[in-house]
Amino acid sequence: MEYRIVDISGLELGAGATFRFRWALPGEAGSSDSDDALVRSVRTLGVLSPPVLAGTGDTLEVVSGFRRIAAAREADLSAIPALIADTDQSLPVWLESSLHGAPLSEMERLILAAKASTLAGERLEGLLPFLSSIFGRKINAGLTARLAGLTAMSAAVREAIHEGRVSPGDLLQLGSHPGIDLETAGGLLAGSGLSRSARRAAVRGMLGIADRGEDAFSKFAGDYDPGMRLDEAIGSITHPGMTDDISFLHRTIEEIELPPGAAIHLPENLEGGSFTIEIKVRDGDDLRISLARLREASEDGVVEDMLEVLQGRG
Repeated sequence: MEYRIVDISGLELGAGATFRFRWALPGEAGSSDSDDALVRSVRTLGVLSPPVLAGTGDTLEVVSGFRRIAAAREADLSAIPALIADTDQSLPVWLESSLHGAPLSEMERLILAAKASTLAGERLEGLLPFLSSIFGRKINAGLTARLAGLTAMSAAVREAIHEGRVSPGDLLQLGSHPGIDLETAGGLLAGSGLSRSARRAAVRGMLGIADRGEDAFSKFAGDYDPGMRLDEAIGSITHPGMTDDISFLHRTIEEIELPPGAAIHLPENLEGGSFTIEIKVRDGDDLRISLARLREASEDGVVEDMLEVLQGRG
C-alpha cells in the first residue's frame, strides 16, 4: 500500500458509500459518546492510524476508517495520512479491518453481511470465514442472505436492532412462519419495550398465534391495542386462563406461610411444569420453618395442586 497525505473534503462517507457499515459516524445523529471521544482525540493528536482508501487519482473511496475520517472533519482537519490500496484488494482489506475496529452492533453486522454478499457475488463462499468471525458463529451463504434481508426492514425496526431492542435471531424465527408478516411482527417487538426474556416469550407467543390459522396473526396484529403490554395481549390469546391461574398460585403460596425471607418464583408464562423455591436463610429457624411448612403443604396436596395448574391440568 502507498502512504499518502489525502484531502478528505471530497470523500464519500454517507450511508450509500460502498464500504460503510457503521450506523452513525461522528457528527451524525445517533453518534455515541465514543465518537465524541474520538473527535477530541483527533483534535488533540491527529489521526494516528491511517484509514485505507482505494482507487487512483481523484477517484478514491474509503475502504476502512470511516469513523476516523468523520472525526477528522469534525476536528476541522482538511487532510490526513492514509494508505492507498489497489482496488482488487478492497474487499478482503475491508472485511479484515472490520474485525479490529470499534465493536459492531447487530445492525452494523447485518449491513456488513448485506454489502459483503453484494460485493462478493460468486466469491462469497471464500469470504464466509470472515463473516463467521464477525458474527461469532458459523455463517453459510443461505444464512447470509437471510440476515442481509433484514436490512430492508423499516427504519424503526432497524433502529431497534441497532439499539438491541430487537434480536435478528427473533426476526429470523418469526420470518420462517408463513402466517406471519415479518414487518408487522418486527414493528410490534420494536415498540414493545419488553426485556430480552419477555421478547423471546412474545416471539413464542406470536408463533403460537400464527399456528392457529392462516389469518390468526394478522387478526391479532390488527386488533392489538398499543396501550396494552404486548406480552399480556399475546398471553390473553395463548393462555386465556393465565390470570386466574396466577391468582390461584399466589393465594396458595401465601397460605403456605413461608418466613419473610423465603419466596416462591413462578416460571415465565406458567410454562415448564415446575417452579423454583428460593429460600434466603437468615438463621437456622428460617430454614427449619420453611422446610417444615413445605413438607406440610406437600402432605396436604397443596404442592400437587400447584403442579396441576402449572402443567395445564388444574
